[in-house]
Amino acid sequence: MSDKEVSLVLRLEGGIADDGLLDVYDAANTIYGLARAVNLVSHSFANDEEVRKKNQSAQGAKAFIHSSKKGCFEEQVDIRFDKKVVQKIGHSVLANTFWDYLNWTWHASVGFSYEPKTAQVIRIAESNDLFIYEIADALEGPMQLIHRAISYDNTIKAFLYRPRVGDALELTSGTLDYVSIREEQTQHEYMLGNITRVNVLSQFGRLFSDEEGRVISFELANPDDKRVRGLALKSMQEHNEGETGKMHLKVTKIVSAQGVVKRYIVHDILENN
Repeated sequence: MSDKEVSLVLRLEGGIADDGLLDVYDAANTIYGLARAVNLVSHSFANDEEVRKKNQSAQGAKAFIHSSKKGCFEEQVDIRFDKKVVQKIGHSVLANTFWDYLNWTWHASVGFSYEPKTAQVIRIAESNDLFIYEIADALEGPMQLIHRAISYDNTIKAFLYRPRVGDALELTSGTLDYVSIREEQTQHEYMLGNITRVNVLSQFGRLFSDEEGRVISFELANPDDKRVRGLALKSMQEHNEGETGKMHLKVTKIVSAQGVVKRYIVHDILENN
């Protein structure tokens, strides 16, 4: 079974981009952000949803960029998956499955809902419901870079385009606001809530915040703290057994540019006696 190649295009429209131009720093940041976002998702796709936060090349896939086309600002990237990945996913379905995976993860990273359509991605979403929040968090930095030109001219829009199919995602000043975060609030505060999901293999999970009245992602500040992890698991188990599972959570907040709490950093957990 041979390698399989999948192509995508990032196209910018509006402002100076309509002349095929961008500020050199904006262009460099856009391409760097695109490279990071593509590598991150390609690696996860090829390696059973492993999320890498550091800037490393994907294993099982290699991305190549085409030279820029004259008259417009767009960049085409070809992702070449090796034989092992092709055999695992299936040669005939790999392109559609990867595009479904790419759409799912990139939509989540900019705050859009997206329902997977292919059998394999649906299965991943059902069996690992925390993955999408973890990878969306990891994509935050690359997406900020992709939005760099939009941050200086809000008439510019970026489009993720699937060749011979059409535009899959539109990035605007609205999505810029979502991926742009204020600095993590340094002041710790205690709030009442309960853990609804926690990944025993990582520091990520979901909690219900009584203050916000909704479920929000969280990250453990110190995932090696067995006491805190144990209380997180206890809260989740009590909640699953029909009890409240309420705990006092010592947190700091990650807030979007719109002032919306995107996730919590949990520093400590105390039982609600």
